Amino acid sequence: MSNEFSKSYVQTFIAREEFRRQSNKVLHGHPSPGHWKPLDEPVEYLLDERSGYAMRSEFDVNLYVGTPFCIKTKPARCGFCLFPSEDYEGNSGVEDYIAYLQKEFEMYKPFYGSDHLASIYFGGGTPNLYHPEHYGQIMEFVDQLYGGVPADIEKTLEGIPQLFNEAKLRAISEAGFNRVSMGVQQLNDDLIKYSGRRQTRKQVFDAVDLCHKYNLANSMDLIYGWPEQTVENMLTDLKDAISAGVNHLTHYELNVAGRSDFATPKKRALLPTIETNIEMYQIAGDFLRSQGFEQVTVYDWSRKADTAEDIRKGSYDYEHSMHDFVEQEDGKVQRTKQVCGIGYAAVNFHPNGLDADDRSWIYMNQTSLKNYCQDLDDGKFPVGRGFMYNHQDVKLAWIFQSMQTMAINHVNYEQIFQESLISAYEEVWNELANRKWIVISDVDIQFIGNGQYYIPMLQSLIASIRLEEIRNAKKLTVKDIPVVVEATA
Repeated sequence: MSNEFSKSYVQTFIAREEFRRQSNKVLHGHPSPGHWKPLDEPVEYLLDERSGYAMRSEFDVNLYVGTPFCIKTKPARCGFCLFPSEDYEGNSGVEDYIAYLQKEFEMYKPFYGSDHLASIYFGGGTPNLYHPEHYGQIMEFVDQLYGGVPADIEKTLEGIPQLFNEAKLRAISEAGFNRVSMGVQQLNDDLIKYSGRRQTRKQVFDAVDLCHKYNLANSMDLIYGWPEQTVENMLTDLKDAISAGVNHLTHYELNVAGRSDFATPKKRALLPTIETNIEMYQIAGDFLRSQGFEQVTVYDWSRKADTAEDIRKGSYDYEHSMHDFVEQEDGKVQRTKQVCGIGYAAVNFHPNGLDADDRSWIYMNQTSLKNYCQDLDDGKFPVGRGFMYNHQDVKLAWIFQSMQTMAINHVNYEQIFQESLISAYEEVWNELANRKWIVISDVDIQFIGNGQYYIPMLQSLIASIRLEEIRNAKKLTVKDIPVVVEATA
């Protein structure tokens, strides 16, 4: 593969992409859902095959449970969000959805019930739209699937500040959740208005205080590169979050892509420049380090801690456990870590085996609530589309996850995949080293300086040749479909 990445190819790619706004900075995997398609095989066949792989090595499962609903905002989807969601229309829709969610949980019992549960994450959508009585009910679905939920694992529920109240947070704690992830985005009452949310600083800090009261670890999402945001605005938000006792911060760049309102010319004119965003990234990092935080990923920061309890409050196991999804010893895989998703738009990521002949895959549930419910009514797994990995795709998925931590252990890579990572992408590493974006040691490739900021772009670079192969294969498939006189449903 090294001869495919010529020096000129690498330099041209970076020159073209360096000052373009990139999307999906928080969850940037290989390949993106834009390359997925309806599966050629029934999901049951794949799950039966997965059971065979489970007899060779253990699976640590990170369970994701999806929620479809978000409150309406103007602009829609808070102006920037590209994740699937449906408008919240009232409690009756929630009650109906929970009944369908239970159906899907029951369908997975023969396939997921014997897995080792490592973490749980209720995401969406907006899971704190549920009523207090619902939290114990949906956690019971998990308990029934796995025959019990380990007390010591991380169990996270996502939500927005304005929808938390004491009754909900008490019920969340009593249901067994031990962590709350809040999508705050901005603490400045004037700046948050760009999202259309009716959210106030007071609501945010009231929710944080209640999390402390019920011993719920809490993390806060804050965005930089927001319309009309300054470095001073950004630092004020970070200072206030730290003072409130938040132990984990996800501080990421505004997603500007697709048909989102923030991607329109009118809103783009209000955004800081990319040069300013880079400055914000570096200044925020220096400040957080000065306040006793350590950087865990490109965008995640945890407060340094000594006690086990404080370490738990600053961790983010659901995500971080996937950054090296292979445990191996002397080149032999002992276990792999997987994401098992249930619910609307949930993703299942199954890296089953790492030999060249092994099959791995990823798939996503329906992103239309109507189609999700219809599939379950028809007795089918509600899967919309997915992607079957070849051996190169598994390697790229592993590299992508490692890059999120700003370091790739090339010794581990060689032991797992029986090839040299340094040689495979030699021209890439040479260019990045010349730019002082990486340093290479005997153990790992560390991303430094602006190399950290540009990790999403560099992930795209490393996958670019393989993605072109995927696009060409898709064109051939479409070209080879025979023309028919009558359209089919």
